[in-house]
Amino acid sequence: MNPRIVANAMCKVTDEVLWKPRRSWATKHNPTADLDFRVGSGKHTYLKHRRATANDASMTITYGKQMVVSKSDPETMCNWLTSRELHERRYYGGELTLLNILAHTVAHEFGHFVQVILGRRYDGSVHNQEFYAILDRIHASGEGEKIRAALHDQCMMFNIDLRPIRASQEGLNRLSGLLSTGEKPLSMREIQKGQQLWFREPSQKHFGAVKVLDKRRTRILIQQVAAPHQKWLYYPAGMSKTPG
Repeated sequence: MNPRIVANAMCKVTDEVLWKPRRSWATKHNPTADLDFRVGSGKHTYLKHRRATANDASMTITYGKQMVVSKSDPETMCNWLTSRELHERRYYGGELTLLNILAHTVAHEFGHFVQVILGRRYDGSVHNQEFYAILDRIHASGEGEKIRAALHDQCMMFNIDLRPIRASQEGLNRLSGLLSTGEKPLSMREIQKGQQLWFREPSQKHFGAVKVLDKRRTRILIQQVAAPHQKWLYYPAGMSKTPG
């Protein structure tokens, strides 16, 4: 798969499905409103004002080639905010395929443009409640389906089918708040002083059993049973009640 072709397709879909039908709406809110698109070489995908003047609303959306590469990897696609949004807000039924994730990425970036035009993007408050209200409207109105269909058509012109590429089960487990194995992680409430635990990480299992000495705000103080001088401050989710 050529990531530049896919990123170019995302530019074209954003322009034709979202921007052109809304150009007059945007210029009514701000006569200087304009939107351009480009493919970047890295992972960064973002909306940026092209010129830093107070009343200029001309902006550019950049889709990074390495973003496409990363989201194409079943092991890393779940690490992205757009994947968490899709999973938690059930866009496209919460199904994490590459087509759904990249289509939602288009909606996400255009949502930021709408957010700026409406004056709902504030310093230190970008992914705010108002932004997610915009995203929800995009998907609820049927625009999300139009984006997905158009992106699929554009990529299939180059024999690139984004549908079969899916998130790994380990990634889906993490999105659901589970460990990569599917187990529920230990919480602070389940841990008591004097309790015996074991490390989950394979590289630390040789330490054997440890004893809980104290509970701090987000960490526990533990002591190796076989060598009591060895102590750590560790996070509860990294421990197990049974040796693995």
